Amino acid sequence: MVPTPSATLMEALKEAVGGRHARMEALPYIAALTGGRLPVVSYVGQLRAMAVIHSTLEHELALLGPGPVGAFLLDRPSRLVHLRRDLSGFDPMPVPDLEAAQAPTRELAALIRRRRLERPADLLGFLYVLEGTTLGNAVHLPDVLAAFGPQTGGTAHYYAGYGDATAGNWRAFSRAMNDFPLEPDGRGRIIQVALDCFDHLERIYAALFPVRDAAPLFTAGMLNPEAGDHPVPQDPEVLRAAVAAGDRCREAFPYFEERFGERGRRFAQSDAAWLATLAALPATELLDQVEWLGRVLGNRGIPRVTLERQLEGLQAGLAGLPPDRTGDCRGLAEAAEHLKRERFRHIPEPVWAELVRAFRLATGDELQERLAGTGELIVSAVCDQAAGIAGAVTSLRPWLMDPERFSPAWIRAAGAAFQAAQEALERGRPGIAP
Repeated sequence: MVPTPSATLMEALKEAVGGRHARMEALPYIAALTGGRLPVVSYVGQLRAMAVIHSTLEHELALLGPGPVGAFLLDRPSRLVHLRRDLSGFDPMPVPDLEAAQAPTRELAALIRRRRLERPADLLGFLYVLEGTTLGNAVHLPDVLAAFGPQTGGTAHYYAGYGDATAGNWRAFSRAMNDFPLEPDGRGRIIQVALDCFDHLERIYAALFPVRDAAPLFTAGMLNPEAGDHPVPQDPEVLRAAVAAGDRCREAFPYFEERFGERGRRFAQSDAAWLATLAALPATELLDQVEWLGRVLGNRGIPRVTLERQLEGLQAGLAGLPPDRTGDCRGLAEAAEHLKRERFRHIPEPVWAELVRAFRLATGDELQERLAGTGELIVSAVCDQAAGIAGAVTSLRPWLMDPERFSPAWIRAAGAAFQAAQEALERGRPGIAP
């Protein structure tokens, strides 16, 4: 249908996608949901697919920086937060993925990335469709709560949208869309993007129900929709052991929760699952992969001592399972030992322990254990930087010394700990073997 020439952008979009919207509502997925017959694997599959799509869009919008398009991200609450909360309710299961839904989800994510590179304003078409789901979801919220509320404590954040603020947010979004300055062909491009988005979503929902997959599929996306496509164990017991190791490591360093929240928890789990798949590799290849992950984490404010602990916990967890399910996982412990030796090569173990102890004393046992392990993170970051991870200190220090977050006493203690670790490093350098 060709939109009326005098229509506003929002009116033109509504007119153009009317047929697509009707097709979506007629899908077997929606009929099963309203009829109380939708299996949990389909519902969770929808949440995961939408988490991938929303995280991709938010990431691409953030890359735009200041400007009218990027402002859309700042002016609206994150739907990804809602999706993360809902997905956390299904963590104990775990619910496998449906393979048929993976390809159309990845294709829509790729389309979002491509459109951002070609013309950023095209992202408004995706925003229109995804914001519009807040209205449609409200209609089906009672169906979701009736079917899956008992498993999630009676919550459905994604379908609840913005609650009582949903209508007001939509009106504000509509005004902003209609006022957006467009190039001559901008309206047509945005409408086409919205149509393409609906077509991809239709393929995703058609793949989610009826369920056609013969065997369960465990993917990185089931643990963390933002993790991309990397291997994870297909044995549910091995997968559970890996996730538990990731959770234990995160709990040992409360900094993770304070800084990265739910997103950090999901990355800890998906990283641990990927590490479990490395156990079968030859020692050299395993170590290469661990070194790579250590560099990535170290440059993002996650010192490698946390990876070391995760490897130790993972090896211990897998060792408790029958060998025919895990194989020989001693290489994980050997990789952890390699990281530990490198730490102590830069700052000897007795000096390391004293630096950590001094920080604990200066911070009231690291704020009465609220930020336990922070001293280890500080000293590890200094060692990581000496090992060639350029951003190890600069990705950690500003957060730990933020006056909006911490008291002057904490900031003084953190600054002194970084300086003392650096001085210990300098003192030890002449004796380091080449």
